[in-house]
Order: sequence, then C-alpha cells, then structure tokens
Amino acid sequence: MTARQSTPEEIATRVIDLHGGRDAFLAHSNAQIERLNAKWNQDAALMGRILRAHLFVEHFVTEYLQAKNPSLGDLSAARLTFAQKVELLGDADPSVAYLVPGLRRLNKIRNRLAHTLSASVTNEDRDGFLLIHIFRALRNALASPAVASVEPVDVLESFARHAGMALNAAADPWAGIWAKAIGAQSTYGS
Repeated sequence: MTARQSTPEEIATRVIDLHGGRDAFLAHSNAQIERLNAKWNQDAALMGRILRAHLFVEHFVTEYLQAKNPSLGDLSAARLTFAQKVELLGDADPSVAYLVPGLRRLNKIRNRLAHTLSASVTNEDRDGFLLIHIFRALRNALASPAVASVEPVDVLESFARHAGMALNAAADPWAGIWAKAIGAQSTYGS
C-alpha cells in the first residue's frame, strides 16, 4: 500500500510550522529575498564592462596563440581556460610577454565577479595595470595634453583595448614588414 500524497495546503502549513510560525516564516523569507536581491541588483553596466573586456582580450589571446602555433589546430576543442592560454603566451615574444601581468590581473577581476557576483575594479587593480610601463606610457601619451582617466574600470578597459591591439599586431603575418623595411633602408640608404 502506498502512502497518501500530502496536499499543497498541508505542505504549506507544515513548512510554516517548521519555521516556528507565520511571523518567523515571513521574517526568514524576507531575509532570503533581500539576500537574493542584493546579488541580483548589482551594477549591470560595470559587470558588462568587466566581462566585455575579458572576452575581448581572450579572443585576441586565442588568435595570437593559433597564429604563432598553427599546428595546434582549433583551440576551442581543447577547452583551455583563460589562465591556461595566458600561460601558453610565455615570455618568448617580448611584443606580448609584457602583457602577462595585466592579463592575469584581468582574469583575477573576472574570477572575483564570477565567484562573488560582486562587480568591482579596485584601486589596487588599477595600479596593477598601470605598473605595466609600456601600457602606461602609451596611454598617457595618447591622452596628452589631457590626463587619462584614473577610474579603475576605465583603466581596465584601456588595458583590454591595448592588449587586444598588441596581440592582434603580433599575430599579424605582416607584423615584421616595417622592421624589415626600416632595416633594409639603413643598408641601402645613407
């Protein structure tokens, strides 16, 4: 013989009783709703800026790795993480090796968002990007005579665009043509 199924009304009454009554149930439910809303009501624009920067850079890291290592094939099949791709960059190519600390910082920010559902780019994050001397110098030169924004998320986005540009340029099969032309000119020139 099978046990009788409880009705929805019986289940609701039992849940309320197990919480210690109606007032206790409502207090617990309201606390849960506040907690959920706090996680839901994040700064969606900031989250989007962080995620866009991360996805943008990852696209160009992947393109660079495939261009420099054509025998690897399609990296999407390998299902490498962003951190694994950054490790594959290594330090052999100075035109991208200087980006690695910033790429790690970007991934740390994205992971912080993913694991806490809290969107933030701190002053420490900003300062980490600005420790990359080539990035900082180019950023300041391009902003001149104005001063580049020091808002942490603006610096993050600026680094992401810089990294994408540097990775794209380094992956371009024509990347060395200017250096060859300039070197040839000194041989033929003067």
